[in-house]
Amino acid sequence: MIKKLGEAIFKEKTYKNLDKYFNNSNQIFFKFIASQFLDAVIVGVLVTIAMSIMGVKFAPLLGFLIGLFNMIPYIGAIIAVAISAIITLITGGLSQTIWMLIVVIILQQIDANIINPKIIGQSLKISPLLVMFAITVGGAYFGILGMFLAVPAVAVVRILIEDYINYKIAIKKSEKNLETKGEKSC
Repeated sequence: MIKKLGEAIFKEKTYKNLDKYFNNSNQIFFKFIASQFLDAVIVGVLVTIAMSIMGVKFAPLLGFLIGLFNMIPYIGAIIAVAISAIITLITGGLSQTIWMLIVVIILQQIDANIINPKIIGQSLKISPLLVMFAITVGGAYFGILGMFLAVPAVAVVRILIEDYINYKIAIKKSEKNLETKGEKSC
């Protein structure tokens, strides 16, 4: 329905460009979600292994919870770690809870600053530093939703800029070819 509406409203060239950008944006968003899911699995496995080594009861369940909530930027990890801390406090005591918190917080920091930006950056073909910057700026201006959508938005903007640059280069080349042809005919 929307495609037909776009085809009816816009000229053919405009419609094809819009369709291309819509498809690229859609592809970028799904790559981002898949990357986030992969990161969540990695975090879940690492936390489960660490908690199992420490003897935390329900380690696989708590690791899964932390991995799953890790898909929600910043807030998700805090909520999952808080729930895990309460469960560990009830089942293992204060000492085990403190050690679990230290280890999980270290793993979360490694993930947030190294693993996640690298996975997402490689998937979307943008710099890990740009991923961290986009999440920070998106969160500062648009909250949790901004953190989640900032990286795909930056990837789409990258495509638009690349297309613009390629368009300008093509125009310069065609102008240069016309000049060269004009000189040859004289």
